[in-house]
This record gives sequence, C-alpha cells and structure tokens, in this order.
Amino acid sequence: MFDASATLDERQLFYLQMVSDLGCLMKGKHLVDLGPGLSAVGPVAAALGMQVTLIDDYAGGGAVDVNRRDITQRFITGFCERLGGRVEEMDFVSKPLPLADASVDVITCFHSLEHWHHSPKPLFREIVRVLKPGGHLILATPNAANIRKRFFVPFGRNIWSTLTEWYHDGDPVFRGHVREPIVGELHQLLGWNQFELVTTYGRNFIGRDSQSLAFLPQPFVRAVAIGTDYLLRFFPTLCSDIHVIGRKPV
Repeated sequence: MFDASATLDERQLFYLQMVSDLGCLMKGKHLVDLGPGLSAVGPVAAALGMQVTLIDDYAGGGAVDVNRRDITQRFITGFCERLGGRVEEMDFVSKPLPLADASVDVITCFHSLEHWHHSPKPLFREIVRVLKPGGHLILATPNAANIRKRFFVPFGRNIWSTLTEWYHDGDPVFRGHVREPIVGELHQLLGWNQFELVTTYGRNFIGRDSQSLAFLPQPFVRAVAIGTDYLLRFFPTLCSDIHVIGRKPV
C-alpha cells in the first residue's frame, strides 16, 4: 500500500467482499466510489486490476483532515500515479458525474449518504445513467433505528450528533449526519430509481466505537457489539450499519 493511512480494517474488507460476491472485483471492471475520503477500498480494487474512479470533494469526513491537505494530496497522487486510478474532486450530489453513459460496472457509496444536505434525486439519475445494464449500486449507511437508538428514545436521550458538534464544530460548515435512513428507506431509494433489490446486509461496525456509549468502558462496548453482531446480522433493521445492493435492469 502506498500510504500509511490506506490500511484495511474489517469494515473495508467487508465492502470488498460485497464487490467480490457480485463478480465485480476483477481486472477490467470499472468501479466508482462516491465519497470515499481516504478509504483503502479504491486503492485495493485498483491494485487488483480494476479501473477505479474516486469522486469526493475532499473537504472533510472519511479520514480527511481539512487542516492537513498534504496528507490528502499524497493519497490522491499515489492513487493516480502508482495505481493508475482516477480522482474527481467535486460536489457529486449537485453536479453531473464526469462519466460516460453506461460505462461503470459497480458504484459504491459507503457512509456518505447520511452527510448530504440536499436531495440526491439528481445524483441517482446520474447513477442510473452511468451504470451499465446489469450494473450494481452498493449503499452503506448508519441505521436511524438501530437497537441502541430504540432503547435511547424512550429515555429521552439524543440519538443524533452532539450539540457541540453541530453548533461549534459545524461552524462554518457542518459535516456531520444530516439524515440517517432506515432499511426500508434505502429499499425505497432503489425502487424509485428502478433498481432490482439484490440483497440487504446488517453489520455493527459503528456500534463497536459508539460515541453515545462513551460513558461505558470501551472494551466492554466493543465486546458486547462484537458478541451480538452475529445474532443481529439476521435482523438488519436492528444493526448499526445497513447495506443494500441494487441491480440496474438489463
């Protein structure tokens, strides 16, 4: 790997496994990752021979430190020059994707949707346009109705970003979660755009490092999250991380 920040963790391995299970993690296939930040998913896919395009404004989130542009630039340069990847720095939610019609095999969007301040309707039109017939869209987001939040609400606990993050850290631009969906809503987004639902996965990566449970010892929180993960996978609507895969009709 060309950069110390680009290291795989269990979550990213799962993302790559989803792409692999679709038969897309192979030489010559074109993967577009929307809002990847400094994730290692794109670089690994490129190293395996895929044509990879990363599209992000690189203005925060996804391990991007806006005060350390040198780190971001090193990532981008290494990805392009050493792995042959392509990077488009842009606001992809509001601007057309700089890609040809029916030129992409798989589009991934991991934990970006919840940060979008405006309707993604134009973006989904663009996604449909650039995907090949039979191409796939993989969406991953936090779950607005995971099991922890269902317990918190009756006790009057806030389930969103902290007031400090929104009020102080969000000045001048708030980069936190604007709207977290639930499983049914991700299915609805696919349906509105004529995607066939392929599958739904629930995982609990976020729950292992939950800021809302910071009052408890972290080893305890991680142990509980890991210990319950395999059971909760059978109930995606209760998981902290939700993933849906859609297929563009042929």
